[in-house]
Amino acid sequence: MASGAVDYAASYFKYKTPTPIIGAPSHKTLKRLKQELRANASSVESDLGGGDHGFLGLVLDDTEYAKVSLTAFDAPEYPNPLAIPTNTTQVEALSLREQHKEAKRAYYECKNVEKALQRHVQDAIEDKYLESMVDEDTQLITEDIPEVLKYLFDVYGKVPSEEVKQKEAELRTMSYHPADPMILLHNPIEKLKKMAESAGIPYTQDQLLDIGLTVIRNTRDFERALGDWELLQPRDKTWDRFKKHFKEAQKQLKAIRGPTMQQAGYHHANHLADQLRQDIEKRDTDLLTVIQSAMETNSVAPSVAPSDISMSTASVQQQANSIQGDPIQLEMLKLLQQMQQAMFSQPPARDNNNDNSYRGSQNNNNDGNSNRGRRRQNRKTPDNASYNRTKTEKYCWTHGATSHDSAQCRTKAQGHQDAATFNNRMGGSNAFCPP
Repeated sequence: MASGAVDYAASYFKYKTPTPIIGAPSHKTLKRLKQELRANASSVESDLGGGDHGFLGLVLDDTEYAKVSLTAFDAPEYPNPLAIPTNTTQVEALSLREQHKEAKRAYYECKNVEKALQRHVQDAIEDKYLESMVDEDTQLITEDIPEVLKYLFDVYGKVPSEEVKQKEAELRTMSYHPADPMILLHNPIEKLKKMAESAGIPYTQDQLLDIGLTVIRNTRDFERALGDWELLQPRDKTWDRFKKHFKEAQKQLKAIRGPTMQQAGYHHANHLADQLRQDIEKRDTDLLTVIQSAMETNSVAPSVAPSDISMSTASVQQQANSIQGDPIQLEMLKLLQQMQQAMFSQPPARDNNNDNSYRGSQNNNNDGNSNRGRRRQNRKTPDNASYNRTKTEKYCWTHGATSHDSAQCRTKAQGHQDAATFNNRMGGSNAFCPP
């Protein structure tokens, strides 16, 4: 590098080294490369093209640059040899020399930035994909950056139509929260538009609006704004109007709901869901306690009346009445009420302990006479009982290893022996007893 020359890549570029493209370029990799070139070119200050975008005009063609600046980007040409007319004063001659010097400086600066950008392209893409545009003597790209990018996108960067349709499907189902910036909705749709153009199947404005309106409807937060949109004349329903219209609607929502855009209905629904979950957990705990108690004491399991849960249900209904105006909230409350009804409609837990089972129907004596509604005669617990028992520290002739001894048993089977123990079971039950 000549003395005094500037290394623009090291001194100014945001992406000092390119992201390598392995194998043939694709639309995705070329798009990333172009983004890197845009950022690098913009990072070097220049008065050209309006002075606000650096050397971005070296990367974009005239049509693209016109979208970012009202002033065209004209790259400087190498100045003609300095010629000082006769009879020129010394002051005028000095001014002409300075102008010529500045013209050369501007030319070389622009040219060196362009060469740095071209090297960025060559370092990113394998040589064989650029061979037709590289000079054999200088080994530098002979075309300017816009022409190089156009060639690469035409040859390698065409987007399959299936990819466009897949992206559209993703956008139509995207989750957009009304508190998020609207640009998170606008940008993906505008990128889809560019992608479709690259695939040769450009979208119409009506198609883009339909995608945007689908996402807006899915939020269920912009009903009034959607109604106002439908009242517009067809000629007024443009993409720019869409962005402005729903941005203003978002401001109104923030003014009403606050910065978080939290809906009161969702807050209540979450509270009700938590409360219902706690009630269900409490019910399950109570039922488990009752079953264990019944197994240990060999008594009939008492029925569990969900009085506490019923009180909770009344509270839920009161809160439901307070938010009847929102159809979303009503749907959520309907679901909660269905869950409660399903919970209350579940049959009571059955006591699997055969030590003291109660059958209120279909109990017959040996003589065939019906004993409906009467307690069945107590029986010994089978030695191979199929359920578990938590307390087995004492022995009962009727129930085997359990929480009480033979003399304390309250549901004795026929032939019960009060003196039976672990050491002398006297023919009693072996259920849950050690070998």
